[in-house]
Amino acid sequence: MTRQRVRNLLLIMAFLLFPITIFYFSPYLIVMGALEGIASGSAITFLLMLVFSVFFGRAWCAYLCPAGGLQELAFTVNDKPARLGWRKYIKWVIWAIWIASIVVCFFLAGGLREVDPFFETDNGISVTSVFALVIYYVIVALFLIPNLFAGRRAMCHDICWMAPFMIIGMKAGECLHLPGLHIATDPESCIRCGKCTKQCPMSLDVEELMQAGQITDAECIQCGGCVDCCPKGALRYDMGRRQAVHAGIRGYPNSQPHRRGTRGPEACQALFL
Repeated sequence: MTRQRVRNLLLIMAFLLFPITIFYFSPYLIVMGALEGIASGSAITFLLMLVFSVFFGRAWCAYLCPAGGLQELAFTVNDKPARLGWRKYIKWVIWAIWIASIVVCFFLAGGLREVDPFFETDNGISVTSVFALVIYYVIVALFLIPNLFAGRRAMCHDICWMAPFMIIGMKAGECLHLPGLHIATDPESCIRCGKCTKQCPMSLDVEELMQAGQITDAECIQCGGCVDCCPKGALRYDMGRRQAVHAGIRGYPNSQPHRRGTRGPEACQALFL
């Protein structure tokens, strides 16, 4: 479990640095910058997330996300699995409206005129005033409160505006047949002990998903918790070619069976099946 201790340490450090970095994850500052024709630091951050996810999936969520660190600290209060299903599509609605507003704002500003990584920060630091401190605590509450009532990483599933970038990046990597980080499985070695499902911070039914030979659910953040707790080594990290990213979850509403070996145009359609 050494890897999980390191992962938890990285998440805690990311959260402790959040007062400095919070504006680099701000959807609001992207819109404000777009109104002036400026690509802000958060726009650069989200673009890098998209590129990162092509090869590493949602590992950023598992190892480096400040909000992820905050949510996993909330496990000490409520460690119950989050109820999935239709609510995981809320973040896509939020994301689509937000992206549309950015496009409109850049159009009104006459297009991109400047790239400013430190837009609206004080020498690169986010929280340097009382007003910025209030914003910080509002964001912290936004990420913390849902988890206290709805279970593990509920904010990631339902609301997070960053997750769609990484899901799209994973899908792009799969469509281009690029190697990418994923959890490979050996179903024949599974003894159905259920430890992997209990360990999953994203409340996935890992025991059920592993039967496909690879964890392809888009909500998987490649944290490796299931890999490290499996007594039979039935799960492992792999950097080979991924199967189609599957948005549904077996046993939950709005899910469809995974189609193993899907490639090309059919694979690109599988994201929203």
